[in-house]
Amino acid sequence: MGLAAAVALLAGLVVGVIACHRLLADRVPVWAASLLDGWRQAEEAGIREDTAKRSEAVLRGRITEQLAPLLVTFPFDAADARFLGTPVDFVVFDGLSAVDSGRAGRLRAITLVDVKTGTAGLTTIQRRIRDCLERGRVSCLEIETGP
Repeated sequence: MGLAAAVALLAGLVVGVIACHRLLADRVPVWAASLLDGWRQAEEAGIREDTAKRSEAVLRGRITEQLAPLLVTFPFDAADARFLGTPVDFVVFDGLSAVDSGRAGRLRAITLVDVKTGTAGLTTIQRRIRDCLERGRVSCLEIETGP
């Protein structure tokens, strides 16, 4: 290959690069923006679907927690349970309805109950509450507010 052919080839490459740049300079950003927008919409739809599923699961869990005293498997009288929701679901004053009706003279026990749906275990705070109860670090306080 001669020098003239090499210069012509190099000039052709330079002209080709410049022509491609001028032809594609406006199209590539539009194409990239279109790809990005499509990806963003697909991801957003997936995130929204995942959020809806999680929200539904949380709502179903909360409903189950509140209805737990009505289930056959609940080991206490439903009338003795008081819903808290957090940090535990219920405080059960075992025998309260019998005391209120005069059928019993005292409560059998006071039990904190947390209803679990699925495989969830106790949260850190719930374990700490359990530990306080097991170690007897429980008290009763009466506060008078009037004269």
